[in-house]
Amino acid sequence: MSDKNIKWNTDGELLDSLDRLMCNCSEDLNDFLNHLYKYREEIGLVGQALLFGGIGRLSTHYLESMKAGHSIEESLALAFQSVHNDRRVQSLMGHAIEKTIDDKVEKMKGGI
Repeated sequence: MSDKNIKWNTDGELLDSLDRLMCNCSEDLNDFLNHLYKYREEIGLVGQALLFGGIGRLSTHYLESMKAGHSIEESLALAFQSVHNDRRVQSLMGHAIEKTIDDKVEKMKGGI
């Protein structure tokens, strides 16, 4: 779209492509994540948060919301909220914030 006033979440072409992606990849993604789950400890917090708490949860909750009769926009918003509420994602974000604060404090102490 060339109209710069259109926001991404109101771009019909983008939303339609998202819907097709979510519908077409869900079975393969679910199969992959189910197989990967047994190795979850090996992929660590970041991998777990991004794969299971992020991509997996986004796909699952998007499709559940669509089946419940929500629009693409509503389903996407509900899926994003589900990702935001995932404990792995929250833990990852907490670690990132803690690291940022620690780095700032360290710079203040050292005058760097």
